[in-house]
Amino acid sequence: MPGIFGDSPGKRVVREQWDTPLLEYLHQSWGVRFRYMGLPGVDILDLQLWKDMIEEVIAFEVPGGRGDPRAGITRLRSNLRILGKPFVAYYGPFEEVVILRRDYDGQPYEQRHVITLYNLDFCDEIGSKISTCESGRRVWRFEAIRRVLQNEKVCHDEEGGPSWFVLLLTVRNQVNADRLREFLFENLYAETDRYRLTCEPLVPIPATGYLKGTHTWGLKAFIHNALRSYLTAPHISALFFPVLKYVGKTALSPMLHWIVFCRFANPERPGPRFYPSSFLSDVSSVRADPLSEITVELEPGEGGRHQVVSSREWLRRYERYLRA
Repeated sequence: MPGIFGDSPGKRVVREQWDTPLLEYLHQSWGVRFRYMGLPGVDILDLQLWKDMIEEVIAFEVPGGRGDPRAGITRLRSNLRILGKPFVAYYGPFEEVVILRRDYDGQPYEQRHVITLYNLDFCDEIGSKISTCESGRRVWRFEAIRRVLQNEKVCHDEEGGPSWFVLLLTVRNQVNADRLREFLFENLYAETDRYRLTCEPLVPIPATGYLKGTHTWGLKAFIHNALRSYLTAPHISALFFPVLKYVGKTALSPMLHWIVFCRFANPERPGPRFYPSSFLSDVSSVRADPLSEITVELEPGEGGRHQVVSSREWLRRYERYLRA
């Protein structure tokens, strides 16, 4: 998370009550230390909390908007040195560095090993444009996510190492109505289309305007559909955790947080497997409130058959499939 966005009570609940118990369980029961890659922000709050579970850090920081544009990357690198873990910190947007394979200082980007923990804390919309150094404002986020998943598969095939990884994805619960409609009317899996047909009459997508926190069902459907398609080509199976809603730095910042546990699928199988099989309709969404509580909060179209208020419990429910 870039430093300009800061922390919030809701974000702390997500970090401490949702993400950390899962990572601690994997660390203790699976005997792993995480190779971390993502957007920790200049104060590296996630990394400070997870320090004892972290083996290595790969981080990104964009130029600052005011004053010294290098203030953020300088502070990030200073805090990473204090953290005391091996690290690489790239100066530039995550998306641009991953796609162009270099940062704004000309530092080459490369991935040599399987990353076991991605923290893609974007703070803005999933389809937001980013300011690039050479190409103006571009929608590069989707391609960047595809690239890192492809890189994971190559590293696993060539270098071996862990057979699984965790993806944390955070985006703003906000989207233009036209854009959401576009997202939900092309290249949909049958499950996604059924879910859309159920939800649309209940909470219709308006003709125009910005949708802020009102159409979680639509972003849930689109992001799940997109991640399934991105994971299929590299042949990666996945367990999707309940979508977690929280409020960011202000009440005008509704956010969505995803955990996806990924495992390189058996090459002898014709395709990867995704759990639960009816994620969109059967898995209840949850909310983190500032009182350090995670509670069920159903979205339209959710039957509530699978309710959970513990990320650790959710993993345990499917662990036998993921360890196999």
